[in-house]
Amino acid sequence: MTEAQQRQVDPTPTFTSAEWYDRSIDWAARIAREIPVLTDVFGPPGRGGILDAGCGTGHQACALAKKGYRVVGADISSEMLDVARRHARTTGADVKSVCAPYASFRETLGGGFDGIYCLANSLAAAGTCDAVAQAIQQFAECLRPGGRLFVQILNFAAMRGEIPCIRGPRVTSVDGCEYVSLRQFHFVEEGCQVTNVTIWRQTGWRYHAQSRTLYPSTRDELCTWCRHCGLRIDAEWGSYAREPFDIDRSADLIVAATRV
Repeated sequence: MTEAQQRQVDPTPTFTSAEWYDRSIDWAARIAREIPVLTDVFGPPGRGGILDAGCGTGHQACALAKKGYRVVGADISSEMLDVARRHARTTGADVKSVCAPYASFRETLGGGFDGIYCLANSLAAAGTCDAVAQAIQQFAECLRPGGRLFVQILNFAAMRGEIPCIRGPRVTSVDGCEYVSLRQFHFVEEGCQVTNVTIWRQTGWRYHAQSRTLYPSTRDELCTWCRHCGLRIDAEWGSYAREPFDIDRSADLIVAATRV
């Protein structure tokens, strides 16, 4: 077999960062876990609609749109939005996608939303304490009075004591290829560097790695920022099973709040 023939038979996949992100998550499991809680928190679809803050590749937005919600998905990454729009076309979901940073949400998206949700590392990806606090302020300003905010982040406080701090593995299958992903979290002073490593087998083992900086917000910070913005804390959960948040044991920190 010539070198050219080998390249044709055994190409190295070339994906965007958003496509790699999609290959690191079991979306069927996430949708089954998240959507029932979101619909319960937000209630029946209303006229104000729902905003997916940091929508990424848009799977949750599409799932909610298919349930009758008017959904706007906003993200700072055009690559993520390209995949989100493709996913909406494939599923037939009516989702409006907007490229906007958290800092410009009120100016770009307006107000009056019935609900806003920000999941996984999307809020932490703002990167700094000030940026995360500003994001919460923007979310509050985009909500109508009585509108609900749902935020889920990792319980970073419990993770700080883990050395090394690893999450996973997560296993997905796309186009007949199985991908296995691990995340390593490295805490330095007030920040956190997360590296996602995805491995797969294609005529030998291969891997792809990408990193970004997070701001590991604490429970006290998140609740304080919400209250300063006129948001009443309704619930603090440790997972989508909705058990009470435990700073030492919970995997997640979930806060549900209402604009008063």
